[in-house]
Amino acid sequence: MKVANVIIPAKEFLFDTWYGALTVWCGASALLAAMFLLDLPFAGRVWWSSIAPYVGYALLLLLLIAGIVFIAAWIVSLVKRRWKQAIVQLVLGVIWTGGFLFALALLAAASFGPSEDHFADELTIPPEVAENIVEPESGFAASCFRTIDEYDDDFALSVFKCLTNDGCDDDMVTCDLSELAALVHNRRDELMAYLARHPGWWLHEDHGCLSATRRLRLRGGGHPLGGYYSGNSRKVHPNEDYEAYYKQTRYQMRTTIGFPYSPFGRKREAEHPVTTTVKASLREWDGSASSPANFTSCMSFGDKDFCVEVFEQTTVRARRITNASLSFLQAEFAAFKLPEDAIKRGPEEFVLRDGMQPGIYNLTLRLNPGEPGVTYLKAYEVTKETRLSEGRLYDRSNERIGWSHDPEEKFLYENEFTIYEGDWGKPYAARIEVWFRPDTGKPERKLTERICKIEGWQR
Repeated sequence: MKVANVIIPAKEFLFDTWYGALTVWCGASALLAAMFLLDLPFAGRVWWSSIAPYVGYALLLLLLIAGIVFIAAWIVSLVKRRWKQAIVQLVLGVIWTGGFLFALALLAAASFGPSEDHFADELTIPPEVAENIVEPESGFAASCFRTIDEYDDDFALSVFKCLTNDGCDDDMVTCDLSELAALVHNRRDELMAYLARHPGWWLHEDHGCLSATRRLRLRGGGHPLGGYYSGNSRKVHPNEDYEAYYKQTRYQMRTTIGFPYSPFGRKREAEHPVTTTVKASLREWDGSASSPANFTSCMSFGDKDFCVEVFEQTTVRARRITNASLSFLQAEFAAFKLPEDAIKRGPEEFVLRDGMQPGIYNLTLRLNPGEPGVTYLKAYEVTKETRLSEGRLYDRSNERIGWSHDPEEKFLYENEFTIYEGDWGKPYAARIEVWFRPDTGKPERKLTERICKIEGWQR
């Protein structure tokens, strides 16, 4: 069949008949109706929120094509003085424009929010669980603006000493991770047991890569932000003096070990060897009138078996935090000794704290699974047994923790996680379950659970 035999009839159908443009309009309207009907029952659902923007983009593209054809057909009708057909097409075009704006608004709502999913509108906390329900403690609501005096673990105290000076333009970084390399190559099982037991290390799977992210302990307990820390080195809060906060004191940092890749670099291999002195590769963003420029680096060191990645953002070129972090790691793995609070004896602990926003929580546990494996969370709404944040909660909550054959010994599990179902200001009861997956391949088992009063995070 020749192409012309298809194109010419299609052209005549679209532009030389009054019902050609009507057919295009009906097709576009059907797409809009399908999108609207899908959005009604699924608005705010986690899976729908993740795909709605892509559906919206595809719909907008189809509507744009339909609109171009529609306008062209209307112009042809005007040129050929088919006034009745042109009037019908104009009316339909106005309706089409309304549909196009609806699709655009739907896409914007799905992409940017904030939005309500109305999940908890009709939910109530049953009286039989209200008496013993766990309510989150006030915790890390202002964790983005902490000052260095709020941390008290050895890593924080050692690294943050470098921020007491104003820095300089020397952006050289010296790395010696020979002690860690020796452990990776010769005593890997002992190293993994150490990282799992050490309360300052979060040993977990990220983007399919086993990694250990360094946590900073707050005074009074708790490790907020899962390894990403920011704030300023002096007691200046941005609400009090924004300009002073952004002077030579602001920082952001993260230190992690990937086995064998950097998880935050999406399986990127180490860029520099275990022992080296190298000039930092800096990215610079010019500051505004009230904030100076930020210098950011993300440097990685290691070999084919491991990768240490140090992220640093400060207002000076000198990589103070990067150098201090690498120096601390070399000393830590040379000593290779667990802190005194790595193992505690006594009953299980369960402490739930509020995070940076409603729906974000920090959970601290002390337990002992009795064998090596992965500990992670499941969550259910208690009245309807609806599984909460399925598919996301494991990725965020999985951790390899310490264990022993003595059930009285307890090891730290701590994670920050998000419950997506529900809206701010609408609390409901959720059962937080702690599950364990043994390395032996035996069936998973539940370690403990609590019913907690929570809210959903709102985009």
